[in-house]
Amino acid sequence: MQTETSSNRGKISILLIILLLLGTLGVLYSIWTKNRELKEESQRLLLEKEVQIQQAIGEINTFKGQNAQLDSIIKVAEEVILAKSASLDSMLAINRINESQLKKFKEENKQLGYYKKLYLKQIDSLIQANQVLLAENSGLKQDLSQERVNTERLRDDNANLSNKVALGSILRLKAVSLGGVRMSGTNEKSISKASKVEKLKICMTIMENGLAKKGNRIVYLRIYDPKGTLMIVDGTGSGTTTLKGQEFQYTALAPIDYNQEDTPLCIYWNKGSRFDVGTYHAEVFCDGSLIGKTNLTLK
Repeated sequence: MQTETSSNRGKISILLIILLLLGTLGVLYSIWTKNRELKEESQRLLLEKEVQIQQAIGEINTFKGQNAQLDSIIKVAEEVILAKSASLDSMLAINRINESQLKKFKEENKQLGYYKKLYLKQIDSLIQANQVLLAENSGLKQDLSQERVNTERLRDDNANLSNKVALGSILRLKAVSLGGVRMSGTNEKSISKASKVEKLKICMTIMENGLAKKGNRIVYLRIYDPKGTLMIVDGTGSGTTTLKGQEFQYTALAPIDYNQEDTPLCIYWNKGSRFDVGTYHAEVFCDGSLIGKTNLTLK
């Protein structure tokens, strides 16, 4: 009788173990299936993003070659769109993808359409302005001799006034700070230990200036490592442009819409590898001028 009871208990134990194993396998399979679906979704989103990038650049480039002013806007538009594309790529360039990352990617990806519309609107406005100017010039019948005389008389005064206005219209920073951050899910934590820093974050407030023109601008960031070398890393948003007729390399950039009022801005930069111990120097440029700088020491 005792032998039969022991046998039944053994069978029940084996059955429970089998059920537990089956449950565990079911959970593992569910996790594997979910990870596969997330990876497939991330690949689909990246392909859609690439198509969107090519379409945006293609539409903007159809206006290239008409005049230097248009070409300058087109160049900036390409830089902003490609920098945004590189930033989006880095968001999904990891082995484990979660739903939160995909959601954030989709939200950030919407900005590509905004940038395309923004620059196409600027291009259209410039074309219309040029057409109006051409029409006025073609209908001009008055003698310009007196105008030239008047221009010569006023040239010196206008030059002095222009210099004063130009100096007064340069954007300035009210505050700027550079720090190291580490991400924990969707939250970020300030970090000063070099081995734990994932990104550098520079935050600033562009000061209110009634003399500065309203409109869209590009803010360029230059970061120098502890050895004094400008940090330029392909695929992280770094690049080269032209400022005041000279080649200008930058670590990262960000567009702003300036309305002559205090404008806050934060730029994140991940160089894709470990940061060294030491002091980092950051410089901020806008409208071709250095508008602020700051330092950060990582231990």
